Amino acid sequence: LEIEKNLNFLKNTNIFFLDKKILIDQLKKYNFIEKYNIIKLYPSKIILELKQAEFLAKTIKNNESFLIGSNGKFVNIKKFNISEELPLVFGKFTAEKFLLFKKILTKSNLNYNNIKEIFFYPSGRIDIKNKDSVTIKFPKENLEEAINIASRIINNKNLKNNVIDLRIKNHLIL
Repeated sequence: LEIEKNLNFLKNTNIFFLDKKILIDQLKKYNFIEKYNIIKLYPSKIILELKQAEFLAKTIKNNESFLIGSNGKFVNIKKFNISEELPLVFGKFTAEKFLLFKKILTKSNLNYNNIKEIFFYPSGRIDIKNKDSVTIKFPKENLEEAINIASRIINNKNLKNNVIDLRIKNHLIL
């Protein structure tokens, strides 16, 4: 509805002379749009196909709450009513760094939907806390390997501790 209002200037505009760049600039203002397709249907119609980004996590930056979108953008949470539980992300990080970590998690057997919190440290290290209150401390290097080890430990179901420390190479601290 907001997009429709902001594109209202297009009404009664000759689409033969309409510059797509103007339309693209308007659509880029909406950081929750992941993909768009503009189709000019002559003689007088424009069709916009818009795909909303999937929201992957929540975070707080400068005392404001944001959603992290699959398009790599931070979206103000006030614009959306999100009912699903998303992981909360802490620390100084870029959306690209988060998406890279999410991609590595997706390739592993670690269940992303079971993650409650993700911590990005200035050193480049990452910790996660799952919904069972198990904290996993990952090393800076060999992240994929460490995630797979953590997955095997958690899936073993014999875990008695609530901390899995994988920061030291070739050492597991429980």
